[in-house]
Amino acid sequence: MADILKAESTPTQTAVQRGKKVQTNILEFLAIYLENELMGIPLTKVVEITKIRDIVPVPFSKSHIRGVINIRGEIMAIVSLKETLGLSETRESQRIVILETRFGKIGIIVDEIYGVIKVREDDLEPNPMVGRYSEYVKNIAQVDNGILIIIDIDKIFEDKNGFP
Repeated sequence: MADILKAESTPTQTAVQRGKKVQTNILEFLAIYLENELMGIPLTKVVEITKIRDIVPVPFSKSHIRGVINIRGEIMAIVSLKETLGLSETRESQRIVILETRFGKIGIIVDEIYGVIKVREDDLEPNPMVGRYSEYVKNIAQVDNGILIIIDIDKIFEDKNGFP
């Protein structure tokens, strides 16, 4: 009897091995750098990544709206995500990430693309941040390179400081 109890309480035994079904969703994020902070955008929102090209300014637009570009016949707004989040424009950005939002396709200017990071849904932590752009942070996750700040793109663009 003692052997049976011991076998059932082995710490290396997983819930699946004990007959319980455990499901953990893996979420994918496009990791970008903005002012040395690693931020994640749900990969489901990302349409493409492109180099900065001829951005046509739009007169009388909000300052964070850099203008519009034409990508394969589709005109879309280009937004400085750094300015929208209240971060300083410390270096010239070279990439635009095209996102699918509630407002249609919108391009955001980013400092650097890190790559795709996979995070288990169980590893997401609630937003502990306060300050500058905390209202736009959905979750955080501990990753190899530090902390991934997962931003809520739809909230950014529906907010009065966002777009349109």
